[in-house]
Amino acid sequence: MAAMKQMKRKANLSLLFVVLLFMGSVTAILMFPEAWWPRFLLYTAEAGLVGALADLFAVTALFRHPLGWKWIPHTAIIPNNRDKLVNGVVDMVEQQLLSKDMLKQKVREVRLVDRAISWVEDKSDERMIFEQGRDVLSKILADVDLTKMSGKLDIQIRETLLKMNVSPYAGKGLKWVLDEGSLQAWISRIVEYAVAHTPEIETKRWIRDMLEDSIYRETHRGNKMSNLIKKTGLWIAEATDSFNIDDAVEALYGRLQDFLLELRNPHHELRLLIEEMLYELAENLEHRTDVYATINDWKVRALERISFLPSVQALLESLRQLLTDDNRLESFVQGQPLVQRQEMKLWMGQFIQKYWDQFKADHHLLDWLEQHLQTFVQKVIETEHALIGHIVRETLEDYTDAKLAAFIESKVGEDLQRIRINGAFIGGMIGAGIYGFLHGIYQPLLDSASRFLG
Repeated sequence: MAAMKQMKRKANLSLLFVVLLFMGSVTAILMFPEAWWPRFLLYTAEAGLVGALADLFAVTALFRHPLGWKWIPHTAIIPNNRDKLVNGVVDMVEQQLLSKDMLKQKVREVRLVDRAISWVEDKSDERMIFEQGRDVLSKILADVDLTKMSGKLDIQIRETLLKMNVSPYAGKGLKWVLDEGSLQAWISRIVEYAVAHTPEIETKRWIRDMLEDSIYRETHRGNKMSNLIKKTGLWIAEATDSFNIDDAVEALYGRLQDFLLELRNPHHELRLLIEEMLYELAENLEHRTDVYATINDWKVRALERISFLPSVQALLESLRQLLTDDNRLESFVQGQPLVQRQEMKLWMGQFIQKYWDQFKADHHLLDWLEQHLQTFVQKVIETEHALIGHIVRETLEDYTDAKLAAFIESKVGEDLQRIRINGAFIGGMIGAGIYGFLHGIYQPLLDSASRFLG
């Protein structure tokens, strides 16, 4: 815009120059009627003035009526031909600049998945991708209606599980857990929890209650004579101290403590047996059809009775709390935090970063995704291409006549002002050439012919 204004100022100065030159040449003719150069200047100024005024009129007539004179034909060309101009621009953009074939070809030349990955990583602003994903998830959980979302997830989980044969997946999942070596770690945690939560007094009371209940049931089962014999035998054993319930409680409690301490050994036979049985279960879940049927039957009956809604809602609430608040979840060990907010964020970040890297390295998945993206984009171009022309048309039709003229003038105005300068310059050159031809060639020839004929 500034360049156009500067060029317009130069064009106006060129017009002013030829006007002053014209006035000066007329004055010079009056003062020096016998001299040749005033007439030369007059020829030059006249032609330059005509060229400058003609181009000024032509340039102005493109956008408005010169001097506001609407009676002059073929002026305000752009406003008067608004519809033709809009249709022409729409056709040019839709059929030539951004045609269907051209857009499809350009899209085929671009690998969309790579562009998308580069765009995501370029937009990271030197932050890790997982931090952005975590922030997005935090904002979503902070704003979403968890009750409504939990209901939808509950329905989706039920429908998915009903359609899915869960047995092979359960087997693979169990085998993955076993192969990762986390089973023994979990067993160790359970053992340590049991060791820490078997206080002597409460545990001994529980053992005593269990023994007394067992004795009572044994001495009251059967006929009266049998029960009398059992009670008599128990009384004799207690009287002779061959059976002492306190000693039995101490013995069982001590054996329980020894057993728990033995279970701390990862190679304990019971722990190895549990792992072996779980591997066998995983194998059966994956490959045995009778297990398939049993698991699926159990799955259907379980889904009819249970609801995931409370668990899903509680999980989402806890996740939102961890990501948005400074609170923390308490573990089953009283007073010991299961996970804190920063730990949860770090875990989520590592999780997202890990799978983002795996996604970028999976060329088969990227090729599959690229194929589907290309198909989708090509289909969008085919079905929605007319939207381009519609947008261009709506944009241009929103312009008033004055705004449309000003818009076009802002794009080509600098060149149009150059035309005005060229009109004055070329006109002056032509005027000088005409003077030279008339007085340097034509007039001498005419004088020679007159003398020859006379």
